[in-house]
Amino acid sequence: MFKRSVVITAITILIIICSIIIFFARRGDSLESAIRSYEKGNYVSAIIALNKLLITADYDNGEKIYYYRCKSLNSLAEELEKDYADELNAASLENKDKPEFEKYKRKIEKKLQALNTKTGGDIEFIPDSKKSRIISKGLFYNEFVSRYRGSQFIEDLDFYEIKKIASADQTRVFDYMNSFYKKYPGSNYTHQIVAVLFNAIKNGESITASNSEFLKNLINDFAVKYPTSQEVSHLYTSIGDSVNLRNSPGVSGALAGKTVKDELLIQIEKSMDMMQVGDTRDYWYKVATLRGVNGWIFGKFLKPLDIQNIATSNKQEIWSFEDYFASWIDSNTPENWNHIKDGDVGAVSFKKLNTGNILVLSTKGIADIWLYNRINTSKIFKLMVRARFISGDPVTLAVYALENGDIFYIKLDNEKVEVNGRSIPINGTDWHNYELSSEDGKFGILSVDGQLISGRIPPAANKLFNNRGVYILYQAAGSISSCEVEFIKIR
Repeated sequence: MFKRSVVITAITILIIICSIIIFFARRGDSLESAIRSYEKGNYVSAIIALNKLLITADYDNGEKIYYYRCKSLNSLAEELEKDYADELNAASLENKDKPEFEKYKRKIEKKLQALNTKTGGDIEFIPDSKKSRIISKGLFYNEFVSRYRGSQFIEDLDFYEIKKIASADQTRVFDYMNSFYKKYPGSNYTHQIVAVLFNAIKNGESITASNSEFLKNLINDFAVKYPTSQEVSHLYTSIGDSVNLRNSPGVSGALAGKTVKDELLIQIEKSMDMMQVGDTRDYWYKVATLRGVNGWIFGKFLKPLDIQNIATSNKQEIWSFEDYFASWIDSNTPENWNHIKDGDVGAVSFKKLNTGNILVLSTKGIADIWLYNRINTSKIFKLMVRARFISGDPVTLAVYALENGDIFYIKLDNEKVEVNGRSIPINGTDWHNYELSSEDGKFGILSVDGQLISGRIPPAANKLFNNRGVYILYQAAGSISSCEVEFIKIR
């Protein structure tokens, strides 16, 4: 009897141990399992699992959970648009007076209501002229951004949101992409942005004067970065001034406009056959100008875009990001910048100028403070910030954080400036242009007001700035400081 009792007890203990192991194993794999569900296309299951995980998730895991909730819901909406393609066509606004419209609209809305109940999402039927849409209204995205404004994943979600909005409202596609590119200069999504914009131009969307300069800079930057891409092969400049653009290929086509010498032209179409004009035989090309004028031009007057010339011009002082703090989300948050979570938001304010605003830091020692911008940093860079120190403890003026965890920083004090631990005497209370640059990410160079101050500065490591991007005005809790910044420029 004793032996039997021992055996039963041993088995019971073994079962308990196995249950505990399985329990913790499942806990450890639950986020990975949810991600695998998303990757396999099981979007509803993924969202349900992620919602449960949010209840007990810590801050770092929560960031991934919120991100994959957004990804899963967006993918679910795209899948539904494909599954209900015929119904969405029938339920378009051009069929609003037909009985099929209400029939299929109710069918889709009933399905979406059931899915939203399961997932807590906000997928919605959106009536549109030719084909209605199924999209998320942005609930999961807004929750994510409000909690993780400086997240490394925000750029990915922002691009999806911009692309989604632009696809629903093609008339403002250039405005949306302009806003995105200003927020993320040098974005990893540059190729996708150009593809979307070229498609919009081919579909006849008009380019406004407010977007022509943005498009020119974007296309030139793209051409230098991806010189062998298909899009670049469709870029030309006009050889002649006031060359006729026609509404059809051939000299008999009606006049649609004229070119400006050396202006950028985007090929939309090419004639099937060559034609003879005077002593030249060539194709006709349908092109779009960045002035919003489209038409057919004879190939004799076109020259492929000179990438080498653009690359040489880009070596001049052209900044990919310039911020004079002219626009603010609220009185404590300049546009394009994010506060640290639970930071002393009230420590940041501004003073008005004609050219922009002075960014003012005035800490009370309440909590940590910094502003963060998810800029796509690289080993070759130049950062310039104009600032002055006013009083108190030293302030970390700017941090340039690279992908591998290395950083370059400028710290400002009353009588010195510090770069990655290297101190240089200077009157910090005067306004100065502080310029930090690197050609390889291995060493940095500091110049003040155009004068070289220190070179061969090795990168530093600081886990505090673990997200790639740019940080400005960092100060730790307990420190009291005052500082002002007029602008920051990056390229």
